[in-house]
Amino acid sequence: MKLHINHQTNYYYKEPAQRSVQYIRMAPMHLEHQTVHEWTVMLPKLATSQKDGFGNTWFTLSRNEKHDNLQMQAAGVVEINTDTQKIKDSGEIPYLLFTVQTPLTLCSPSMREFAAPYLDTPTHDSLKAFAQALISQMPYTPSVTHVGTTATESFSMGAGVCQDHTHVFLGCLRDKQIPARYVSGYLYDEDQNHMASHAWAEAYIDGYWYTFDISNQLFQPSNHVYVAVGRDYLDAAPVRGVRIGGGYENLYSQVIVNRIE
Repeated sequence: MKLHINHQTNYYYKEPAQRSVQYIRMAPMHLEHQTVHEWTVMLPKLATSQKDGFGNTWFTLSRNEKHDNLQMQAAGVVEINTDTQKIKDSGEIPYLLFTVQTPLTLCSPSMREFAAPYLDTPTHDSLKAFAQALISQMPYTPSVTHVGTTATESFSMGAGVCQDHTHVFLGCLRDKQIPARYVSGYLYDEDQNHMASHAWAEAYIDGYWYTFDISNQLFQPSNHVYVAVGRDYLDAAPVRGVRIGGGYENLYSQVIVNRIE
C-alpha cells in the first residue's frame, strides 16, 4: 500500500527568540516493512543530518539569528507491506537496552498490580489481552496529558493519548524484564486523518518485534509507517530543542496521510 504523507509543524513565539537548536526526526526509517520512494524535509535553513544511537535519521537545525517562528514540513511517498506480522530485530542495538526503565516509563505499584495477571507468564496472546485491558482502564482522552506526563501519572488519571498508553505498556513490561520499545511514526486510517504523529509499543519476542498499538487496538503494523524508535517519547519525538528567549509558544501540527495508487 502506497501512502502520501504530509506533516507540518509550526511553532509561533510570543517574543523573538535570540537563538535556538532543534533536533528533528521526521524522516521514515528504511525497513523490510516499508520502502521510502521519495521524501523531503523542508526547514527554515540548512540543517545537518546524522543517525542517532537508535539508527533514526536526525536533523540538527541551528538558528543564531532572531526569529519568532519555526516552520517545518516533511512530505513524501512511503509504501508499506500490509501483510507484515512482525519486525525482525536488526541486531544493531542490544535488545536488552529496552528492559531499562526511564523516568517516563517507571512502573508504579498500581500499574504492577494491574498488569500482573497478564505478565506472570507472558505470551503474545497475554500481551494482547493486557493491551485490551489497558485501553479499557485508560480510554483515549485528548488534552488531559502533555509530553512530560509520566506513565505513573497517566495511569493514575485513568486517561491519556497514544504516548501515554505506550509509556504505561512499556513500563509494565520492563518491570518484568520484557524488552519493549517506543515507536513514533504515522498511521493510515481510511476514516480520518490524524492531526499529529502517532506512537505505539513493540515487544521483543523470540528475535522479533511485535506491534502493540494500544490506542487503536492494532497488533500488526499493517497501517503503520515507522519514523523513529527509542526507549520513550524523548528518544523518538519528532521535534525536540532548546532556545534562548521567545517567551510563550503556540504549536500547530497537522499530519495528512492519503492512500495513492
